[in-house]
Amino acid sequence: MQLRKILLLLCTFALLVHAEERRISVERLTDLNIPRSGHKTLLVGNTVYVFGGHTSGFVPTNTAEYYEDGTWHVLQMTYPHDHGLCQLLPTGKVLLAAGHEKSLGIGHTFTVELFDPAKRTFEGYGCMEKKRFFPSSALLADGRVLISGNALEEDCMEVFDGSRQNRFVKQVTRVRCNPLIFPIAADDALVIGCLDSLMALRPDSVVVDRLKGDAPHIPLFDEWYPMYVLLPHPAEDSRISADGDEHYTYLLPVFNKQSHQAAIARLEGCDVQLLPTDSVVPMQYEGSNIEWFTSFIVNRRKHCGYMMGRDTCFHLYVLEVDYAKQPAHLTFHTTELQDTIPYGTPVLLPDGDLLLVGGHTDNNFAPFATALRLHMGTVEAQEAQAGHWWFWLLLGTVFVLVIGVVVWIFRSRKPHLPVDTNAAEDSISETSNKSGEELMARICEQVKQRKMYLDSSLKVADVAAVVGTNSRYVSDCIKASRGCTFTQFVNNYRIEQGKRLLLQQPDAKITLVALQSGFANETSFFRTFKSMTGMTPREWVAQQQGQSPQEMEM
Repeated sequence: MQLRKILLLLCTFALLVHAEERRISVERLTDLNIPRSGHKTLLVGNTVYVFGGHTSGFVPTNTAEYYEDGTWHVLQMTYPHDHGLCQLLPTGKVLLAAGHEKSLGIGHTFTVELFDPAKRTFEGYGCMEKKRFFPSSALLADGRVLISGNALEEDCMEVFDGSRQNRFVKQVTRVRCNPLIFPIAADDALVIGCLDSLMALRPDSVVVDRLKGDAPHIPLFDEWYPMYVLLPHPAEDSRISADGDEHYTYLLPVFNKQSHQAAIARLEGCDVQLLPTDSVVPMQYEGSNIEWFTSFIVNRRKHCGYMMGRDTCFHLYVLEVDYAKQPAHLTFHTTELQDTIPYGTPVLLPDGDLLLVGGHTDNNFAPFATALRLHMGTVEAQEAQAGHWWFWLLLGTVFVLVIGVVVWIFRSRKPHLPVDTNAAEDSISETSNKSGEELMARICEQVKQRKMYLDSSLKVADVAAVVGTNSRYVSDCIKASRGCTFTQFVNNYRIEQGKRLLLQQPDAKITLVALQSGFANETSFFRTFKSMTGMTPREWVAQQQGQSPQEMEM
């Protein structure tokens, strides 16, 4: 009891301290061939695979894709698995199961198939005990896969053991969607959830079941509830204990039932306690609320875990927790404004970067094909480089000495003339400003004449290539000259194009206007338009025509 009070005091103190903030870069990779949401993303070996989900129109797709040589390649699956499960097996194969039977998220399936990454082939393999969608899975130490979770139908615990028919193991206390499954021993696991069978969040009713024995009472869940995750990671992604360790320890994001403040819990066996941290988990940034939408994905080599969030202004966030420190150190990573924000499950790449693929914002009928790489590994490299500060200091000192000697020799051979210092500084400043103005003029000229802004996948590197410089110079020039990011700069052209189209084609659908203006989708256009004008496209057209939005409908 005393320990619990100490932990709560530490967490209360942390609420008064802000997390360290850093900016990370986001690289947009080649888009998927098929827009998709409700899919599963998995790293197999060093290759990223995307399995199933649904595509435009909320139609299930029985396709997969893998990323190789800078592009995505399509594979044909046996069955569609939209909001199904995906589990890497000890054999190296991938178990795929369950999902929607029909379009629009209707129905459940019993289907099971195996993917062989060595041959890149799929095999229809068997049948589940229950037909399901929104299930979860976890790999047990003996090689079996524990499955639980369902929506709008019955639930139970069942296992896949390599046979053609999954085997019933145990009834559950209550049906839950997307529960969190944590193995706590070689043959035991906890199943935790607060999302009921109707996909409604029930924070006051956290249900805990156990594979072996009675369900334990976890005191922390009297005041806190585990974060609901639409597409949860497999439990092994959140595990901080080493492989082979008999202690199964995980990171678990939780929310306070009263204040809804997020925190981090440490789960070991049936014991769940708040993890003392040196600062609070941010819930807002620059006036926008943050929605944390993933469970933790752990980089055990670095002893840190990552949780991702987003806001309505199209910013991505990553919360990094260094759990090896006491208290755990939190770093809050922010990004620049994005055109789209995929809503899915990220994967940790071998170099430490995070990859987020596909998903949707708030419309299952219009999923994204976007693939974003967040350079978390770059942060590590920068830190390592910064650790050798003494080397760079020594190198800089030697460089200054060499330059000093060269200047002394040069001056000793020439007669000394009076120098107007102020005139020299003005000349340098004028030259620098002129150079920046010329580069900005070339950027504007090329973007406008070539209509580069109509390409929704336009990158800084594309503009840098046509103006004959590098990406860093282009970004810095735009920021210094226009006071905005590259994305905001390009979106100004896109919005002006959208305004022209809205006036020329007042009856055109917003989706068409968005695509013809260079935006990837209607949602991105709508939000950017409102952010820049303070009005929706429809309200803006009405204002230009001297009408109210209601009069336009008449």
